[in-house]
Amino acid sequence: MTRETFVPEIKIQPIAPTSEAVIDQAFALYRDVIERTEQRPEDEFRALAKRPDYRFLGAFADDDLVGVSVTMLPPDADMWLFEYAAVRPDMRGHGIGANLLLATRHIAGPQRMGLIEVDTDRGEEEQARRLSFYRKLGCLRLRDIDYLLPLDAFGAPPPMWLLALPPREINAISVFAVENWLRRIYAQAYGKDLDDPRLARMIDPLPDDVALDPF
Repeated sequence: MTRETFVPEIKIQPIAPTSEAVIDQAFALYRDVIERTEQRPEDEFRALAKRPDYRFLGAFADDDLVGVSVTMLPPDADMWLFEYAAVRPDMRGHGIGANLLLATRHIAGPQRMGLIEVDTDRGEEEQARRLSFYRKLGCLRLRDIDYLLPLDAFGAPPPMWLLALPPREINAISVFAVENWLRRIYAQAYGKDLDDPRLARMIDPLPDDVALDPF
């Protein structure tokens, strides 16, 4: 006889910046699940929850936080940055991460481009699992961008790609739009100067139209 695994009902809902106990749980999950070199220091993470241009969503099983997503959602932009998503390891495989991403897209609105920073495929199981997750949700890679994550609090981040979750079927993006997105991410999400040399390293080699490719 095969024993069925009981999966409790999962509810996706916003995390209020005043919900200190839930923010504590969110940070603990983030700290334990996200690659260390891709993490912000704790004070920076907690500060994001209080920013009006950020959205924290939680996945709750009863009163337990089993998943969290952190998204930069500027009201005046044509993009949003799905910056972090973490699901408790014992709750993976139940669609929690997908529902966090899809709920975020619903909040952002149908016409905006979703962007996701993700580790490249280095032949490791964790990277392959994460890329497969985003592939199944319809994400595409912005070709020719070797994405440079501007974090260094815990060492140099790994090689990365920038993925897109397009609002409709499109094959390429104007280099001017991509440049604006990269500059907004650096300045607004990470507080970097617009003359940061990493921006030029990403932008200068790009063609006039940046292709969106399967990966």
